[in-house]
Amino acid sequence: MNDKKHDDFFDETPEGADPEKTLLTMLETYDKPVLASVEVGSKVTGKILSVNKPYAFVDIGAKNEAMISFLEVSDAEGVPTKNPGDTIEAYVVSAKNSEIMLSTVLSKKEGGARAQISELIDAMKNEMPIEGKVTGINKGGFNIRILGQRAFCPISQIELKRVEDPNPYLNATLSFVVTQVSEGGRNIVVSRLPLLEDGLVATLDSLQQGAVEKKVYTGAITRITPFGLFVDLGDLEGLVHISEAAWERTNDLNESYAVGQKISCVVLGVEKKEPLRNSKISLSIKQVTDNPWATVSETFKAGDVVDGKITRLAHFGAFVQLIPGVEGLIHISEMSWGKKIRHPSDVVAEGQMVKVTILGVDENKKEISCSLKDMDADPWKDVGEKFPVGSAVTGTVAQASKFGYFIDLTDSITGLLPFGNIAADKKDGIVVGTTLEVAVEGLDIERRRISLSLGKVEDRRNEGEVKEYLKTQQQAQAVSSSSDSVFGEALRKAMEKK
Repeated sequence: MNDKKHDDFFDETPEGADPEKTLLTMLETYDKPVLASVEVGSKVTGKILSVNKPYAFVDIGAKNEAMISFLEVSDAEGVPTKNPGDTIEAYVVSAKNSEIMLSTVLSKKEGGARAQISELIDAMKNEMPIEGKVTGINKGGFNIRILGQRAFCPISQIELKRVEDPNPYLNATLSFVVTQVSEGGRNIVVSRLPLLEDGLVATLDSLQQGAVEKKVYTGAITRITPFGLFVDLGDLEGLVHISEAAWERTNDLNESYAVGQKISCVVLGVEKKEPLRNSKISLSIKQVTDNPWATVSETFKAGDVVDGKITRLAHFGAFVQLIPGVEGLIHISEMSWGKKIRHPSDVVAEGQMVKVTILGVDENKKEISCSLKDMDADPWKDVGEKFPVGSAVTGTVAQASKFGYFIDLTDSITGLLPFGNIAADKKDGIVVGTTLEVAVEGLDIERRRISLSLGKVEDRRNEGEVKEYLKTQQQAQAVSSSSDSVFGEALRKAMEKK
């Protein structure tokens, strides 16, 4: 080794060193750019190189060293709390002209130094995350202690999804961004939404892919409304419309579901909106299972007799649930063989269990026609024997119409008593509910019609008696006249002879 006094001492090359490689390394270091993550508001980790006033220098892996105020790495008496070689986490507050300024004040928790209003304004402009503690709950939101200042966070800004119970957030330490500083710092508003929205793009994309793949998700019901169920999927809420809650018709979701209940669902679609937290996610519970209509033609055949439950009534008939998700219709004309029905409620009621006959199945239209009356024998089958023309029967006045009165002869057979078939002395006193003895005037089995009369039998009987009497009198008169004529002729001849 050369002596220090030798002229070539400073040109000495250490053993094993490569001068060319060393030069390239120096050039790479010189050309090293600022880290891509070193942006205003980004959080960095570095190693303290030196601690001096007014700044301490920090190596954060960038081309240039970063600076941080000495006040932030020392206590109130000016004694450094950080030493060279220590690791520090801080936020980038400025990166101009190759100078990177750091600050830790924005990451201090409750109990740290009280931030200046100007620092909060800078944090608001740069959307820098700040830790704060929820100290109280008030109308519409939360009281937040942030950097020694009092702030307010609306309840709608604490989570991406709707918050029903604010109590779990009390005393929690969370990250916020400042959204408003006014009245000289007396009014500070913060929000968590910008921080929570960072990962929503990936979340929504994942849900869209899940919709394509028919992936089944598990979520908890957060709210029940008349139009559907809101379901917590983690970062966001989705809506199960009432029509997608079950294959069977549902009128009140509270009867089948409860808040907090875990359900399985599939994503029907994702509608992205700005801001992303307002995106709409459509869910379905019923499509987790197979559509029961897909095999309904195999399950039900015409002529089958099945049990069902009346689910709802309409003026034209009643709907009956045959199996969950499959309803049939009992038309009002299929409820009784002959009894006139004004409304299905005259025969059945919602919730009633009935036995019906399947008349037909249309899988494409999702329609099944059913009959209630087919479960009973057709009362018109032997009506000619029960009510022969001319027979007297007893019935109850069921209804008055412009043609006459409908008379119930049995539960299933009703006849019509026209006004013209009522005797004059019988027209008064006919009211609905009274019992009358009527006569069968006519019978049309094919059209299922019976014509009745009241008091006409007596009138016809009296009329017949009068006609018979008059006929007898006419005959007697004829005999008398004839006798008188014979006697007169004989007398006339006798007088002539004499």
